[in-house]
Parts: sequence; structure tokens; C-alpha cells
Amino acid sequence: MSWDYTQLRFPRREGMRIDFQLCSPALAGRVTNALVDREERKGKGASDHAPVVVELADR
Repeated sequence: MSWDYTQLRFPRREGMRIDFQLCSPALAGRVTNALVDREERKGKGASDHAPVVVELADR
């Protein structure tokens, strides 16, 4: 996920999705949750990108 600093997209929760999480169909079936870690983006010296966290169910 990427936020443009100049357009105030971060506070408005608007972003351009330019990063992807790729996985096999079998792994995709185990996804239980996915989110963008906005807190990491708020840190000092933050980038315009933020980590994507994907949670998987056990087999």
C-alpha cells in the first residue's frame, strides 16, 4: 500500500495499491485475515509504503 504525502491520502485512508501478496491457490485458501499496518507507517521517518500482514490458518 502506498500513500502520497502531498495529497493527504493517508489521513483520508485513500491509497494506491502497488504492492501485492502472491501465493498459490492452496495457500490462498488458508488466509484468515489481511491488513495494512498503518501504525508502522505513522512512525518517525516513515516511508510512503506500509507493511501488509497476512494471517494463515494451520493446515
